[in-house]
Amino acid sequence: MRAKQVIATHGNTDFDAFGAMLAARLLYPEAVVAIATPNRNVRDFHRLHADELGAIAEVTRLELDAIRKLVVVETSTASRLGELEQVALDPAVNKVLFDHHGESELPSWVSKDAVIQSADGALTTTLVSILAERELRPTELEATAFALGIHEDTGSLTYATTTQRDVDALSWCMRHGARQDLVNEYLHAPLAPAERQLLHALLDALEPVPSGAGEALVAAVSWPEYVDGVSNLAHKLVDLTDARALVALVEMDERVIVVVRSRTEGIDAAAIAALFGGGGHAQAASAIARAELSAVRDQVVRALGASRSGTRTASQVMSAPARAVDPETTVAEAMTLCRRHGQSGVFVVDDGKLVGGVSREDLDKAIGHDLAHAPVRGVMSRDVVRSEEDATLAELRSLVTSAEDGRVAVVRRDELVGVVSRADLLRALEGVVPRASEQEDSIADSLRASARLESVLEAVASLGGGADAAYLVGGTVRDLLLGEESFDVDIAVEGDAIAFAYALAEALGGRATPHRRFGTAVISHGDGEHVDVVTTRTEFYDAPGALPTVERAGLREDLFRRDFTINAMAAALAPHDFGRLVDPHGGRADLVAGIVRVLHNLSFIEDPTRIFRGVRYEARFGFRFDEHSAALLRSCIDLGLVGDLASSRLRDELVTLLEDAAAPTGIRRLGELGADRAIHARLRGDDEAVALFERAVTLRDELGVEVPTWRIGLAALARDLTADEAYDWLDRLKVRRRDGELVVGAIVVAPRIVERLRAESVEPADVVALADRFAPDAPLLALALDDRRELRDYFAGLRDVRLEIGGADLIALGLPESPRIGDVLDEIRRRKLNGELAGRDAELAAARELVEADTP
Repeated sequence: MRAKQVIATHGNTDFDAFGAMLAARLLYPEAVVAIATPNRNVRDFHRLHADELGAIAEVTRLELDAIRKLVVVETSTASRLGELEQVALDPAVNKVLFDHHGESELPSWVSKDAVIQSADGALTTTLVSILAERELRPTELEATAFALGIHEDTGSLTYATTTQRDVDALSWCMRHGARQDLVNEYLHAPLAPAERQLLHALLDALEPVPSGAGEALVAAVSWPEYVDGVSNLAHKLVDLTDARALVALVEMDERVIVVVRSRTEGIDAAAIAALFGGGGHAQAASAIARAELSAVRDQVVRALGASRSGTRTASQVMSAPARAVDPETTVAEAMTLCRRHGQSGVFVVDDGKLVGGVSREDLDKAIGHDLAHAPVRGVMSRDVVRSEEDATLAELRSLVTSAEDGRVAVVRRDELVGVVSRADLLRALEGVVPRASEQEDSIADSLRASARLESVLEAVASLGGGADAAYLVGGTVRDLLLGEESFDVDIAVEGDAIAFAYALAEALGGRATPHRRFGTAVISHGDGEHVDVVTTRTEFYDAPGALPTVERAGLREDLFRRDFTINAMAAALAPHDFGRLVDPHGGRADLVAGIVRVLHNLSFIEDPTRIFRGVRYEARFGFRFDEHSAALLRSCIDLGLVGDLASSRLRDELVTLLEDAAAPTGIRRLGELGADRAIHARLRGDDEAVALFERAVTLRDELGVEVPTWRIGLAALARDLTADEAYDWLDRLKVRRRDGELVVGAIVVAPRIVERLRAESVEPADVVALADRFAPDAPLLALALDDRRELRDYFAGLRDVRLEIGGADLIALGLPESPRIGDVLDEIRRRKLNGELAGRDAELAAARELVEADTP
């Protein structure tokens, strides 16, 4: 068969590959779908519906020399294409590749511009999404094949690799007529007699093999005749045994079929299949080995054993430090701790040693018996489930299950160093591939490229193991990823932050100033450089808007206490772990997407100042609150919680927002969100406020007037307030009295100055009299309201006019000491401002005239 364009996939074609090929045919209507060795279900489906599916060729019938374009789906390994491998490797052939296996390196036989890779659970999803975008309609049978592919490669949407796009694609298939009866029939096809016999043989051959991710099962069978569907049998074996990982090896027709299934992060199915030239996912993969069965089995066992080195242990998944109480702590206090942190129990430690534990249930019962005042030693259990730091996930799984409250104490020679809870274990076991928001990658290159961090990183590296628990955190990481060099340097330490600060200060040749009460220190070094070092901690709020109570905690809890995902990242500084990005909440993805997202639903309620911080990030970076966070923000405002803020905290947030370079955008955003009226009912963050603010700031810079930007911003926002309202509001904000008077002057006096100047011709001296009392804010805002020559003259020189004579000169002229001296000087300055006097002699002459007029 001569075909210039061919769509191909790997051998043992499953429904995902088959569906992807049919979808690709809609994109390349001149191409021929070619199959080499489909698995039994696909073969039966094709044979039954061959007429409806259209022409599908066998690879062996193709004239390979005629192929000028090859569209490959579901594999990036040329050798898995069988006879079409030579076509894939021919540089004269145009190639296109669709895959979703996430290989770190693209294959060399296809141009990177011709590769479409996705993270979808099924490749059919990727192709269906393209069809939907191009509004290409499949037949009902094609839609059914697509649905079968998505179901098969996502475990009917149950695998951890399943994405929202898979769900949407399956829905699209349903809308286009996918037949559920056929989907059910081919997903749950009964086993043929030969398959049942082989399944029983594999069950009998199952043997446990140790691996770092727990016990894996291996079944190696030599079979006298070829039986199709080994991958389907492997799937059933996993269901029957609930194995975390399983490898089925079936020797037949002088080759070994290798099928790997894994439900644990520690064992990568694709990596094991790759040992024999195969491929697939981390969760499911297959290969064909041309070797003796015993040799293949031995290689698989070695690979499983080697997985131990990559497996996480208790020390890596535990929460640290573990919260504990001493034996004399009351039952009521222990219950408060459990409630505050959502714990199912708490450990009891005496002189650093773990001596017991008490469950929340037992604490509740004790309180019911009026024993809230009793010490916990009277109700604690001394039989605590515990593990060493090197316990594997499999060992932890067994221990957590056996613990009454689902909490395992991690100890080092009886010293409590951490806890593994159900949540910790589930997070570690959650699927084969961590959620995108949980993935940890490296930003080492970004760290090394920062001139600001160079000396600090060198000093940290010199500490060696002393930096094992040190991380760059928060805004430092955010600004680093955004390419900003003006960031503060913040380091969080899991452990003794003050000891670390002293060591780092010595390495930097600087000085550490500790604050032991808070577990923090500031390092001063170089030319005015500072490094803030803090102990990782968590916070809880006794009331909305209240200052938080702080407790020591691990890094994950420290990141969770922060305001937004973009500030909840950390970068490891330990030499052996340098640059690893800890991003449990998807902050890096939100940075890329330009999203400001809170970490939990009570974020704004616990601390409403986060509203203003978030607005500032929106303005500065051009970001936007995600829809959910914006809804939570508005709910916080509707509840009236912004007005309950500690006034100095609100003042500081407003000052910071108004001093930011993007303050105009921030002011407008306050109005859009209703946050302006939440501060005060008559504040207005609208276009008029922005225009007034921008004009005033521009004039200030042009004229060289010294007015803080935040005072201009407050006046623009509060321009509708009366004097009494403004004084009351600024007093509640705890604005310094003189600053408050100037802001009120700008609000109230500036419009009056403009009104007076518009109404009549005013002498220069009268302009100064109008402006001086609340200068420079009031005349500056007046000029922003109306760019008048009189006000420009004021700033150009009138405000700086000073007399060359003083009270002593008047006394020398015979005027006795009295308030009259001030009146005379005022009159002389008035004349000078109006241009009637020039120089000291003229001032003395005028003074003499006024003094003589006073003489009887």
